[in-house]
Amino acid sequence: MRKNIPLTIESITDADEQECRIVSAKQIQSILRDIAESGTNAALYYNTKREFIMTTILDLDEDGLWVEPGHSSTENHHIGESRKITLVSSHNQVKMQFFVNNASLVTYDKQPALFLPMPTSIYRFQRREYFRLSLSTAEHLRCLINVKKARGESLEENAVPLEASVVEVEIPAADISGGGIGLVCMEGDFDLVPGETYTDCQIDLPNIGLINVSITIKNLIPISKHKSGKMLQRAGCEFRDIDGQTAGKLQRFITDKQRLMAMNSLTA
Repeated sequence: MRKNIPLTIESITDADEQECRIVSAKQIQSILRDIAESGTNAALYYNTKREFIMTTILDLDEDGLWVEPGHSSTENHHIGESRKITLVSSHNQVKMQFFVNNASLVTYDKQPALFLPMPTSIYRFQRREYFRLSLSTAEHLRCLINVKKARGESLEENAVPLEASVVEVEIPAADISGGGIGLVCMEGDFDLVPGETYTDCQIDLPNIGLINVSITIKNLIPISKHKSGKMLQRAGCEFRDIDGQTAGKLQRFITDKQRLMAMNSLTA
């Protein structure tokens, strides 16, 4: 079953530089040739606003590749003026992405086309599925995060409600992986907003050390109702743009926990 590959620009992390970057000229040309011959769709992004056109690769040689131009002369003019072009496509159901510094409006097979210089590198984004480690309350793993405290309600008629204030809170973790963390919080205590990214968060990994991360709230899922009547929620969070050192610490923490769990099961 073919999956739909979203042709959106991927942010390049330090880990991507090591794991996803292809620099072999022969391999780059082979991948682009396959994309061209299959007629696979591509998105060409240009200018600082990341405007884009949908296109296909028409042909290529050692110097560069010809792609279909935009529908309007204005689009093509702006593309020609852009100093950074990003092309996103897919190859064998895996997202591919590369950058070049310019594009020229030319003629290919007697028709208008855009010519892009051959990229010196291309990124192949085959994201791994991360093992998610469940944590007990005894683990005492916490995420230190700056959030907005829920607004208090005024009892006075026509009173102006108090503005939410930013507070630093420690939120217990229910699980963690190389790609994100699940946090447990009480409904109404503070505002965790799905889709919002929180920077400068800190997690102290026992026996490993402190890591600083940015997290994006992906979802809020009710778990159970507390005796106070409030709902206990799990906030599913994704790590954003973590560097190689942080990723290594996370993997060591998870691997150590897995090893300890395996030893305990053998001695039980």
